[in-house]
Amino acid sequence: MKKSILFATIMAVAMGANAQWFDFSNNARRVEVGVHVGMPGMGTNFSTLGWGGSLNVCGVYVDVLNAGPMYKYDNHVDVGPTAMVPDSTAMTINVGYQIPVFPWLYIMPVVGHCHTTSGYTDFSTVNVEVNGSDNHVSAEMYHDYVKVGPSRHYLNYGGGVVVAPAKWVSLYGVYTKHAAYGGLSINLTALYERGSE
Repeated sequence: MKKSILFATIMAVAMGANAQWFDFSNNARRVEVGVHVGMPGMGTNFSTLGWGGSLNVCGVYVDVLNAGPMYKYDNHVDVGPTAMVPDSTAMTINVGYQIPVFPWLYIMPVVGHCHTTSGYTDFSTVNVEVNGSDNHVSAEMYHDYVKVGPSRHYLNYGGGVVVAPAKWVSLYGVYTKHAAYGGLSINLTALYERGSE
């Protein structure tokens, strides 16, 4: 384990030996959009798997991560005493700034808000959501979510790491007090410049 950490450190220093540290001009003209998956609501009783998106413009980073209700699209239907299943929702919104350590490595402090609700998914309700076009139509069943009690709000803060293995793509991971998630973003500026060559 210690040997692999030492090797990774030596490789990082070697790769960045010719690069200027903390060159904020690396953020100029960077416009990225991303998608991520993770767990909002950590540290509360309402954490569940969710997905979201991010936007980075010249280093200024904004994201949202949303989850729940978990049983909304369950195919189970019940009209008995077990029709009301405990469920919850969780959402985080964060804002941060990507600090360029090397041209391929960024660290990112973030601060934001976490919002959770608790309630029940009612398996006795059946709703149908129709999607599609003229050629293909699909229908999906879903149940009503009934919020019970007040919503809970939390201050969210933490940090992230962004690695850009190529000019046009970045991988990122964020860990905060009330969420953990990772994803992939596409550098639209680099793609545009590549396409105009």
